[in-house]
Amino acid sequence: MASTAQPGPSPQVSKQMEKALVSEGKHEESDVRHLLNDLAKTEKEHAKAQKSVHKADDALAKAQKKELKATKAAHKASHEHDITVANLHRAEQEEEMRKRTEAKLLQEVQAKKAQADVALKDQEMHNKTREAKLAEMQHTPNVDTLEQGGQAPAAGAQG
Repeated sequence: MASTAQPGPSPQVSKQMEKALVSEGKHEESDVRHLLNDLAKTEKEHAKAQKSVHKADDALAKAQKKELKATKAAHKASHEHDITVANLHRAEQEEEMRKRTEAKLLQEVQAKKAQADVALKDQEMHNKTREAKLAEMQHTPNVDTLEQGGQAPAAGAQG
């Protein structure tokens, strides 16, 4: 049997092909290294981003908790304000009622003082009238006593 083998490439072509294959391998290795370095860098950035997201979640939760606390405080303050306003209105109404009562009683006091003044003047006048009548009666001889043989009472003596 005769071999029909084809002759191989020339040594020069073979060296160029070998160089090209080695060069291709170096480029591919360089590309893979760059890709792996880029991957590692991206993974680090991703890890940082995850930490950042976790921090943001914590900050959000803290802010929400603070906002809820502030809302509760605002509601409590609003409720206390409402109570204070109601108490203020009640106190104003109470004051107004007491002022009306005081004014009414002042009028009654003034009216009763006027009545008392009139009554005192009348009493003083009546007392003077009574004293005058008594004095007149004591200075005038009693008709019944004189008829019975007695004497008229002395001035200033009382019977």
